[in-house]
Amino acid sequence: MDSRATVLRNRLVARARLRHLQVLVRIAELGSVQRAADAIDMSQPAVSHVLADLENLLGCALFHRQARGMRPTAVGAALLPLARRMLATVDDSAELVAALNARASGQVRVAAIAGAMAGLLVRAIPAFGREQPDILVKLQEADVAEQSALVARGDVDLALCRAPQVLPDGWTFTALMADRFAIVAGPRHPLAGKRRASLADLRAATWLASPTATAARAAFDRVFEPPQPVQRQVSTRATAMLWAMLVQEPLLCMVPLTVAQQLLDAGQLVEIRHALALPFEPIGLLQPVTGQGDAARTLAAFLQRYAATLAAG
Repeated sequence: MDSRATVLRNRLVARARLRHLQVLVRIAELGSVQRAADAIDMSQPAVSHVLADLENLLGCALFHRQARGMRPTAVGAALLPLARRMLATVDDSAELVAALNARASGQVRVAAIAGAMAGLLVRAIPAFGREQPDILVKLQEADVAEQSALVARGDVDLALCRAPQVLPDGWTFTALMADRFAIVAGPRHPLAGKRRASLADLRAATWLASPTATAARAAFDRVFEPPQPVQRQVSTRATAMLWAMLVQEPLLCMVPLTVAQQLLDAGQLVEIRHALALPFEPIGLLQPVTGQGDAARTLAAFLQRYAATLAAG
């Protein structure tokens, strides 16, 4: 760290406040000092003063003042992700202290892919809460790339995913539940009541395309060599949009069974029966080999027992 950075660090440690970060983020999001002031229940002069104080501390402008609003400078834009992360840490700290004050015995931070969330955690976590009401579970949905970043930063205690190609250093993977690809549709689809759809039936149907570079798209391409079935020109990873289109339109979609399981159980989607073999990798638990807290260890053991019960029953 050079001398200028050292001086700046010491100045920030001595004088910076969380309010500085809040003002920076809010002005960037809303593009206006007045709108930021309204959002955080401060006066416009007070927000202007906080921003000026932060810019004075940093020795540079954080926003371009324009007639149509405020736009972050290069420095302001670079600081935004850090400011948001620090504010998120404050939120996490407040939640943890509140839980501990309410006699929580600890917390466990969990990141899960969509399949693990819908196929396992929507049932397992309520059961865990009944068994271990004093453990705070902080759960977030995260794809593979997001999970890798969380693990690398030490921001997660457990991750539910498919077996990574390369295990993070010091972590281990345990398979929990089998999975496969399912062909799903809305309850009113013409194939929904058919005893078994043939390959010709599937080829004649209109499909909702899976995004390129997903495992579901690769499985679809393996089944349907050119010429492929007609595909609706909407490609999204947003499951809410996928389900809405399947319910409203006579479309088919190939997805991991675990991703669709909750809506299949609720009767909002149906699985089209067929004779195709559509295997997929199981979902499992990624956890550190050492240094695991009691809460994380308790949840990991519970998930392994719960998944084994589901597989047996």
